Amino acid sequence: MNSLFVSLGTSPAIVPEAFFFPNGNFQAVHVLTTEKPDVKLIQDFFRIHAPDVELTIARVDGFQDFTSEEDHFHFEEVLYRWILHWRVPVEHRFVCLTGGFKTMSAAMQKAAAVLGAREVFHVLADPCCARNGRAGPPETIEEILQAHTQGHLRFIRLGPESGWPQLAQMDPDRYPLVETRKEGKIVWVQALTHEFRTHLREIVERSHRIAGAWDEISDLPFPILATWSRQQLDWLNQPLNPDRDRRWVAKLPKIELHCHLGGFATHGELLEQVRMAAQEPSRLPRIEAPTFPPDWPLPAQPIALTEYQKLGDANGTTLLKDPGCLRKQCELLYQHFLDQNIVYAEVRCSPANYADPKRKRSPWDVLCDIRNHFQQLMDAEKSAGRTGCHVNLILIGTRKERGDYRASIARHLSLAVVASEHWTEEGSCRVVGVDLAGYEDPSTRPHYFRDEFTAVLRCGLAITVHAGENDDAEAIWRAVFDLNARRIGHALSLAQSDELIRSVADRGIAVEMCPYANYQLKGFALDSADSTSRSPYPLLDYLEKGVRVTVNTDNIGISAATLTDNLLFTARLCPRIRRLDLLHLQRHALDAAFCPPSVRRDLYRRHFNQIPSP
Repeated sequence: MNSLFVSLGTSPAIVPEAFFFPNGNFQAVHVLTTEKPDVKLIQDFFRIHAPDVELTIARVDGFQDFTSEEDHFHFEEVLYRWILHWRVPVEHRFVCLTGGFKTMSAAMQKAAAVLGAREVFHVLADPCCARNGRAGPPETIEEILQAHTQGHLRFIRLGPESGWPQLAQMDPDRYPLVETRKEGKIVWVQALTHEFRTHLREIVERSHRIAGAWDEISDLPFPILATWSRQQLDWLNQPLNPDRDRRWVAKLPKIELHCHLGGFATHGELLEQVRMAAQEPSRLPRIEAPTFPPDWPLPAQPIALTEYQKLGDANGTTLLKDPGCLRKQCELLYQHFLDQNIVYAEVRCSPANYADPKRKRSPWDVLCDIRNHFQQLMDAEKSAGRTGCHVNLILIGTRKERGDYRASIARHLSLAVVASEHWTEEGSCRVVGVDLAGYEDPSTRPHYFRDEFTAVLRCGLAITVHAGENDDAEAIWRAVFDLNARRIGHALSLAQSDELIRSVADRGIAVEMCPYANYQLKGFALDSADSTSRSPYPLLDYLEKGVRVTVNTDNIGISAATLTDNLLFTARLCPRIRRLDLLHLQRHALDAAFCPPSVRRDLYRRHFNQIPSP
């Protein structure tokens, strides 16, 4: 239904004149005016000559005249809300700019520009009527009709306005008009706030900032950053400060790609909570949590991998064979993700390690429990109207120094294939990949497991490999070119080969670095340490060479460090790292996550379209 929107000053003839806009075929005419004008002529015209047309007249309550900027701002706010109130689609909305003060016409034109209109136009009436010996424009209904018939009404088309895309889906109920009183078909309205004008001003400011940052957009990890002020962008380009920036980093939406289920809740109160949740407490071995080395989590000297792994002895296989402990472990880890503002996490687990024939629990039973626990926690957040954290699972094939560990690897890979085809709903908790982890040396390099991983690749599961943590660059070569790994865990020896770095960067293979665990096992130069006695942490070097670096936790309980801690720790290991680099790390993690495109888009839309400003 075509609708005409007209503002009215002191000349009521404007409204019926605008009604004659060629090919308008208006079924509704909406008039907005002040307290002053007499609208009887308008009412009589439509009652007699267009009785089937819906006519509405709204007066801005208490608005007599434009005497200040505040008057104009209030009228403009009412105007926007008034147009939205009628819910007329843009393709049926016609806007006349002729009526009222110049500021009213300006406001109408601005409203048409931002909200959209099929046609914006002026109407001019020739001085075709003699009055007191002088010619003037029509003032009565008869004069208006005669002017129309004789062609004395001229219309100046200003063309259509598509409106601002940001306002295309605007909900009128968000900006309601307040009706103060009503007399017949005339209503008095007002707006209690300038909220819509404020919203428009924010859009304009953002648009100007985007234009100002246009040349930098391709270098920004998230386009939303282009809406930041120059001062804020300069702040992003300054070095990360591990003390002053903790609150900002804590508020960032974060992604965790390398987190072991059994390495959580290994000490203290969390460990006790897991033990207390046991279904069969009497069957739990009583193992005290191992003591952390001096100065942990930043020991003066690195420790061996075997010693590091022993720090998790009080959890993992020791506890998680008990269904109650397993459930509590999942609950506590999920709550930790929420507390850390982690919006997506891939949790690594070894269900076969937690199977127990005495309890008649197979690896499949354990995997179902892990998956269902996380799914229930995700569903609970959704039911509460919160986005929560999306969790997917990665199954681990663990290499060992000796023994028939290949059977365990085969069991987990087979389990992963079955699980990936069992849970297929994109928004649910799924098994999305496998990890070749554990003992790493030249005798356990990835190419020795090519046959075992062929089925995994053919079934579309993603592969990540612990490589280059305790072996040289050859292990990473083998992971990339023999197992087609999409991500590499740690990759600390990647820098040994420029060709390998270039290959990893060119292929978009992500590197999962875990600063605290890497430091604890290898020792790297700190900002306050003598760099001549310790090698530099390679994260920033990788980043500057185009490698898709991500930062993760590895074993939250063993390393005694959260994801926020790990991100901030990069500032000590890499003193030149900028706040902007931290955002690049999150973008890399988002792009490298083993999740369907729909989930990635949802994560971006829900969390990474808004980055907390300083």
